[in-house]
Amino acid sequence: MDRKILAVAIVSLMLVLAGCGEELSPKEVYDNGLVQMEQLETASLSRTQTLRAQQESFRTSMDVDVQFSPLEMYGTIEMTLLNLKDPLLFFLYVDDDEWLTKPDRDGADWEANPREQLQDLVLEEPASLLNVFKPFQNEFLMKDVEMVYTEGEEEVDLLEEDVEVEEVAVDESEEVSISAYEVSFRGSDEKYKPLVRQHLEQMNLTDLQGVDLNAVMETVEIERIDMTAQIEKETFDVHRFQTRFRYLVEVLDEYRVIDESVIIRLNNHNEQIDFEQIRAAQ
Repeated sequence: MDRKILAVAIVSLMLVLAGCGEELSPKEVYDNGLVQMEQLETASLSRTQTLRAQQESFRTSMDVDVQFSPLEMYGTIEMTLLNLKDPLLFFLYVDDDEWLTKPDRDGADWEANPREQLQDLVLEEPASLLNVFKPFQNEFLMKDVEMVYTEGEEEVDLLEEDVEVEEVAVDESEEVSISAYEVSFRGSDEKYKPLVRQHLEQMNLTDLQGVDLNAVMETVEIERIDMTAQIEKETFDVHRFQTRFRYLVEVLDEYRVIDESVIIRLNNHNEQIDFEQIRAAQ
């Protein structure tokens, strides 16, 4: 009897060890998600960005259908400024040659903007957003999650620390659930300054006259840097990518607390997009 018990225990242990061997590390999951992002051809994309610097703040929400190469995009962008009572809503169309916008009001026409002034990594190099955090992959954490998509779901402003989300009853038939890995990272000391430097560069700080980025970096004090990526288990498609940067920095002899939250959601990966039909429907 003891031998039978021992045999069962050995087989059980072997199965456990075999199962452990099949588990992916956070680095492997993240790398697979990065490969999928590099190969992504089309997607429905939404981005919510909130930036606060001292008494100044703004929030943008973009919802678009996008083809990444060659670039073509159509959708809407809503901007809310600190001293603006009502948000501004625009339709926008972008390809490799044009950048067109149209205010959401009766009788408005499309307006052409200088294409070279539009620089947006989310549209031009979406995989670069994940690449930024690769040097710190050994510090990634990971857990299993169920992503639940609901029609009309709104993002919560991550900068509102004490925000309370009201639970609303939802018809389960309107929900779509996807099993995913959630890879996350958090840093708060000086070794993460390269992340802050790239963040400042993306904010076009180097375009300001009289700004020495190297000198600016000497003044940086990091409070927190967070990253979360939700990656579908079956396909390794990235469905959600979220970052938060909060740090103190001196720019042009003035100290500022920079606090930015960005949430990017992707779905309808690699599905065909008929831009003519979409524009005609507006």
